[in-house]
Amino acid sequence: MGEALDILYVIDPLDVLILETETSLLLMEEVARRGHANHVARVPDLHLRQGEPMALARTIALDFERRPFHRLGEVEDRRLRDFDLVMMRKDPPVDVPYHVALAILARAGDGVPVLNDPRGLMVSNEKLLPLDVPGAAPPSIVTADPDVAAAFAREHEEVVVKPLNEFSGRGIHRLSSRGSSLDADAIGALAAHEGRHVLVQRFLPEVAAGDKRIFVLAGEPLGWVNRVPRPGSFRANIHQGASVEPTEPTDREREVIAAAAPLLERRGLELAGFDFIGGWLTEINVTSPSALRQIDRVMGEELEGRVVDHMVARATGRAGGA
Repeated sequence: MGEALDILYVIDPLDVLILETETSLLLMEEVARRGHANHVARVPDLHLRQGEPMALARTIALDFERRPFHRLGEVEDRRLRDFDLVMMRKDPPVDVPYHVALAILARAGDGVPVLNDPRGLMVSNEKLLPLDVPGAAPPSIVTADPDVAAAFAREHEEVVVKPLNEFSGRGIHRLSSRGSSLDADAIGALAAHEGRHVLVQRFLPEVAAGDKRIFVLAGEPLGWVNRVPRPGSFRANIHQGASVEPTEPTDREREVIAAAAPLLERRGLELAGFDFIGGWLTEINVTSPSALRQIDRVMGEELEGRVVDHMVARATGRAGGA
């Protein structure tokens, strides 16, 4: 192995991470196993000094047999360009602090690679990216008007209303034109989002059979898992109690990923989680794509090794990892 690398992860507070599902911690384990150094910072730890992007960063060592599961070093005020790689792994909401963090990370420019590229994240929305892939997304509209949402629900009989800045199934509503209170339901659903634009999408009953997550690395499918909603729920998110099972990508799903790959490459979105229901692309997760632990479990793989290969390659400017 070559010289040890310093890798910085911009993540949520450690005490809110879910150990059983957290992909960032899985990557840190593999990075440490190879003898490289992990550092962590939160969004408030990012700052500018005379235009220089900085981070109040701490080294982190993991031991999941102990509580707390981490041991942190002293705070160091470091220039981002003094790290070999920065991983932007902060979960949504995609709010003003999140965008300020992206603006700071983007100032690192060519001084250090940042995954995913903050400039690409600035212009990408996980719920809207599927609309940029012709024929991939189910019928959808984006609106802040409850009358428009209700009319769309009447056209398609049943729809889901999704906030544009959340994740893990948070804030999703289901509307049906079969009831007599559709208009009131639509007003309530949009009121819950304080009048902001939302994605309204035809409900896909195929979700009962599962929501497939395909983890994509540099435009290529890496691993996959099917997430099946718990009984009585239409949310197939792991954080919402969904179970996981093995699956395989279909030809259509591979074609959709191939069609989206050039867009992701242009925006520097090297890690992505594609979500498919009944062959329809519903989201492309790019803020902090996850589910690697579940994919490893159902596939019998250790795919974090290939992701870290890519991270090392980007950190060193080489074609392969160490």
